[in-house]
Amino acid sequence: MGIRKITAPSMPEAFQKVKDEVGEEAVILSSRVVWTGGVFGFFKKKQFEVVAVTDDDNKLPEIDPSPVLTETLVHIEQEPKDYEQSLLNELVELKEMVASSQKTTDPELAVYPASIQKALETLLDQELDERHVAKIGERLLESWRKAKKEPSEKEVIQEAKKILVDQIDQLGFSPSGEKKFVALVGPTGVGKTTTLAKLAAHAALEEKKKVAFITLDTYRIAAIDQLKTYAGLLDIPVEVAYEPEDFIKAVESFADYDQVFIDTAGRNYRDAEFVHALHHILSMENDLETFLVMGVTMKERDIVSIMDNFQHMSIDRLIFTKADETKVFGSMVNMMLKYNLPTAFVTTGQDVPDDIIIAVPELFVDYMFGDGSE
Repeated sequence: MGIRKITAPSMPEAFQKVKDEVGEEAVILSSRVVWTGGVFGFFKKKQFEVVAVTDDDNKLPEIDPSPVLTETLVHIEQEPKDYEQSLLNELVELKEMVASSQKTTDPELAVYPASIQKALETLLDQELDERHVAKIGERLLESWRKAKKEPSEKEVIQEAKKILVDQIDQLGFSPSGEKKFVALVGPTGVGKTTTLAKLAAHAALEEKKKVAFITLDTYRIAAIDQLKTYAGLLDIPVEVAYEPEDFIKAVESFADYDQVFIDTAGRNYRDAEFVHALHHILSMENDLETFLVMGVTMKERDIVSIMDNFQHMSIDRLIFTKADETKVFGSMVNMMLKYNLPTAFVTTGQDVPDDIIIAVPELFVDYMFGDGSE
């Protein structure tokens, strides 16, 4: 006696396979609907499973086939209707399963497993661009599918951090301070002068360099006085350049200095002519490193406007200030990725020479996930 289990997409096809593989004398012992394949338990395929038996010695078991045949005939007659109803039931079940596992009110995140939703929600709350969030989501989902067991939220967050670090790291992070002239440009109120003093203090006190100041910010008396105060505390000379000729003379007077830090006015950053003139003044080719300074607390659309106006100045790197005044840090990453520019420093307060951090990719990821914002 031989017993065979046959599966097929429909009952007529199952019967035909029984006939072909088992023989016309086969007896159907049972039949049932089974579901196979699918992704994450969803979208399984409906199959009909038939158990058939045959006896080569014509000694078939004494069973009444009528109930089985009756069930089979019902399957055959009602299959189209039952299949449609079954498909509808599956869609309803799928919807209920998604709804029950969904931990987010964002419909864009509902397609992800709950453990991934948490990581992506964090990035969206940090105002990371949705396009970057979607890319990270794709990578996380790919890893989730390959995992032997479902990752925990903590494991998913660690993977999200790694993905984001890799993206930022591609911008190219390297130490600063290799150029003789260091210029800070950017709008008023972001802390350029204080940041410049921090950089100069580090160069003078830590690296023992011979440094000097030049300021082009002649629109604000307070800015000049502030820089002179820092210069006095650090015992650093400072020159005020009211005209381009003054700037040229100041550069010449500091010819034997290791590093010269240049402060600029920020009030006309929206004026293309002003920015062009500033670019002309600061055109020192390979001897100049220019940092664009922006506040983390600024609106991102304003940061974009600033970035666009300063683009032709060949900005080398970014500096973000006032990281201690916010809990939302996505704009830093958005700007770096949008303009393909790394960040050199992040400042976290007004203290000179303290409250400044050398930027590395991990710093921004820690800020985003709450590990470095305290």
